[in-house]
Amino acid sequence: MRFASVARVLPVVIVALLPAAAWAQSSAKLGAPAMAAPARPQPDPGTLFAFADAVGQTLQFSVVGSTAGTVWGDGVYTSDSVLAAAAVHAGLLEPGESGVVTVEVIAGLDEYAGAERNGVESLPYRSWNVAYRFVGVAAIDGGVTLPDPGNLSGFRGQNGVVLTFEVTGDSAGSVWGDGVYTDDSRLAAAVVHAGILQSGQTGLVSVEILPGQEAYEGAERNGISSGTYGSWPGSYRVMALSSKTTSKLSN
Repeated sequence: MRFASVARVLPVVIVALLPAAAWAQSSAKLGAPAMAAPARPQPDPGTLFAFADAVGQTLQFSVVGSTAGTVWGDGVYTSDSVLAAAAVHAGLLEPGESGVVTVEVIAGLDEYAGAERNGVESLPYRSWNVAYRFVGVAAIDGGVTLPDPGNLSGFRGQNGVVLTFEVTGDSAGSVWGDGVYTDDSRLAAAVVHAGILQSGQTGLVSVEILPGQEAYEGAERNGISSGTYGSWPGSYRVMALSSKTTSKLSN
């Protein structure tokens, strides 16, 4: 209980660095340029590999920054580079920080430079036919509706942040706790356990990110038996949307 990219062989030659302008066009920091987060960004797709037919389009994704996963390029990234790691490499997000990133899918380059930036080391690569670059980033606040992330472990450490998710209740999946749940508990099941949604019902729910607890008590509620568990490093609480308070992204 309790991330992946297409594997390939790196070339043995060292490619030349991209012009400085290639990096400058993706050097946006959080809130600069100022961009409003969309009401419903797409979930993190992992990579942009599946968006080969979206060249020329600008897309927005909810992402939690990460140093895990392979990245090729510097400013312009191959389509199979892990988006969450590229966002950290580009300086838009810190590891573990959530935000809505805006990316432009572009035609690939003949070569990609590698560079170490912000704790992420990207790799050089030869020709790759589809690429992307970052246009900007926006903080997630209470007015942004996010897709169901499965569980909340990717938001660990953002204690006190309140997020809105669109969730379809489901009686399947593991849940630990009662009222306060371990952050690896399945959100769709936790909202049913908490009595906010019924199984099969879709709605908006608020989730407050909490620190870990020393212990979690299990309970039988609304047809779901949650488990008892000991110490766990992250938690969350689910709330009816009407009880949500607006909370800005923690930095």
